[in-house]
Formats: sequence, C-alpha cells, structure tokens
Amino acid sequence: MPIKVTVGLCVKNCTRMIQTAFDSIASQDYPHELIKLVIVDDGSTDNTLQCAKKFAQEIDMYSFVTSNPSRGIASARQVVVDNAEGTYIVWTDDDLMLCSDYVRRHVEFMERNPEVGGARGICDVYRAQSFFGLDDLVFLTHSANPCQIGTGGSVFRIEALRKAGGFDIQINGAGEDIDVSRRVRHFGWVLATNELAGFHHTHSPSTPMAFWSRNFRYGYANHFLFHRYGDRRLIIQYFLPFALLYGLKMSHELYKLTRVKKVFLYFIVNSLTMNVQNLGYTRSHLDKYGH
Repeated sequence: MPIKVTVGLCVKNCTRMIQTAFDSIASQDYPHELIKLVIVDDGSTDNTLQCAKKFAQEIDMYSFVTSNPSRGIASARQVVVDNAEGTYIVWTDDDLMLCSDYVRRHVEFMERNPEVGGARGICDVYRAQSFFGLDDLVFLTHSANPCQIGTGGSVFRIEALRKAGGFDIQINGAGEDIDVSRRVRHFGWVLATNELAGFHHTHSPSTPMAFWSRNFRYGYANHFLFHRYGDRRLIIQYFLPFALLYGLKMSHELYKLTRVKKVFLYFIVNSLTMNVQNLGYTRSHLDKYGH
C-alpha cells in the first residue's frame, strides 16, 4: 500500500540559502504524488515567503505554504503537524541538503520499525570550513537509540506527535524538538537513528556573531527544559572541566571518523560553546523563562 508522507519545512529570513533546501526536496526519489509539502514562514522580513510560494507553484508535489508571523519555531512546527497528511512527517531545515533517497529511506525504516516514534538521519559529510563551523561536528556522531532527537534531518510518526500533544507553542526559540521528543518517549514510543538517511548542513556558523547567537539560544532554551524535566545533564555540561574532557573525548572520536587533524580543535570550540550556552542559560534564569 502506498505510504503518504508530509515534508515539513519551517523558514525565516533565509533567502540566501533556501534554494539549496528547495533543490534537495525536489530531487527526492520518493513518488512526488505521495508527498505533501508544508512550508511555514515565521514572519520573514526578506523575500523568503515569496520564494517559498514560487517554489510551491513549480514543484510537482501538493504544497501548502502559509505565514505564521513571528510566533516562534515551536508554533511554526505545530502548524506543520496540524496540516500534515499521511503517516509520517519528514522534517528538513533551510540549511540542510538531503540525499536524493532521504525520504524513501526514512519511510522504509519506519515501516520496518513500528515501535519507533521518531528517527534522526545521519550527517554524512564533513564540511566544516571555518573554526566556528567545527561546532557542527557533533552531527557526525550518533547512537542507535538516542534519548532525544532534533527535528531537522529527522522523521516522526504523525500519530506519535499527536498523541504526545504536538509542539509546545509556549516555548520561545530553540528546544522545541528536544521537548517533543521527550514527550514522544513518555508515551511509549522508541527514538532511533536511521543510518541510511543521509544529509548535511550547508551553512555552519562561520563568524563569531553567528556562533554566539546560536549557542546563546540553545543555552536559553536549556533553562526552560531543565525546569520542565529536572535533567541535571542539561546544566552539568556547562562546568569547564566537564566541557574540556568531553571535548577531548569527542575530538578523538571525530578523528577516527574523519581522519582530519583539524577536528582536534573541537575541544576548544566545545569549551567556547558551553561558555556561551551558560550565559544564555543564566540570562534565561534572570528572565524567569521556565520558572
């Protein structure tokens, strides 16, 4: 029986990079008549929404494009869930390039594993072009059964998302994917890694400002998640000795994967990452976000 799926893409102010995402969606070898494309624009001030509408008119997939003005990524993702059709939502982001068999590989994996509520794909290419881009090397590593997964580069069973209550639209900024994956597990579903669904990031942080902005947001979100779940791993990572030891361990693991000597700088980048996230966490505490 043909399996219908939804491809979900949430965007904001990404005119310079979004064509790459569009190209990788259009290149999917899964039957396009079985795909519904849902694009949600979170109040872009550039031409992102216009580009999305133009792409939707040109592609041979049933498409739904809408604007969700500046309500945040959690709200945008929930719009995708509300408008999803079929059995699965395959998530992508504006900075992801998907392998041409990405959707098909995810559908095949989920069909073989009915207990799995969500599965992440594998970042299959080492493309860190700058010092700060080394921050993305963590995407090269994985475990078969993670405790939580992000959305970009992942597939979720629509039934699992809806039983878990969908995305929490009260979440301001990052962390909405970690929150929903925890609730999916709470309702008895398994999270997994699909090693056959490959993708890579096309735009890693290349400037100190981009690096700062992203990790400050992550730290800000972790304060909310800590107060919701009481998971001390969300804060112990900010202690410098732990960050250094973890960074050294990961540098060694990453070198075994890539054989690129530059990855040994990862332990420095990880220490900087944890310091910036710690500042975001502290700011979130002062703002009483999550209390």
